Amino acid sequence: MLTRLLTLALVAASWQATDACSCMPEHPQSHFCNSDFVIVGRVQKLFNGSGFYDSYKVKIRNVFKATPKASLALKSGRILTPTPDSMCGVTLQPRETYVITGRVIHLQAHVNLCGYINKWREVTPRQRKGFRMLYRQGCTCKVHMNRRSSKSPNACVARFDDCYERHGICLNDRERRCRWTRAPALTRCVQKQHFNSTMT
Repeated sequence: MLTRLLTLALVAASWQATDACSCMPEHPQSHFCNSDFVIVGRVQKLFNGSGFYDSYKVKIRNVFKATPKASLALKSGRILTPTPDSMCGVTLQPRETYVITGRVIHLQAHVNLCGYINKWREVTPRQRKGFRMLYRQGCTCKVHMNRRSSKSPNACVARFDDCYERHGICLNDRERRCRWTRAPALTRCVQKQHFNSTMT
């Protein structure tokens, strides 16, 4: 029994030492739809934990989405994040305001690098509109990143990832098919990237 416990401990230690944070790229709309909560909050203080989690004290300014459990978890104004780098912990700057997506575990709000976290001042106007209202309307659609093709009427494909991430919103059209909504900023960005790709 002791030999088995020692073996498990060595395996766990090896895994923690070699494992690195790895997340699949996702569109902000996907982050919104798949999260338990989406907030805008100003970071006030970091509390270093004694175990596997640190916590941030956050003054919540806007709640764009929250499940019933998330509403309870967010009342404390504390958000937990893993301490080890291998567990995808995030580093937030005090006195900075962020848009944050996360999950609720055991009635506590958790965030990591696989969610969407960005300084609010760097969020584009189109993304802000998405977080405030439109992403929610498009949660029946799937957004495929990395230029993957899809013929599904329930999906949008990001052919130019950065453009669609910053300016794209995928919604149902009148025929209930998922389409990228028109936006001048998206059109300009796609045209610019297409032009640059033809020049190289």
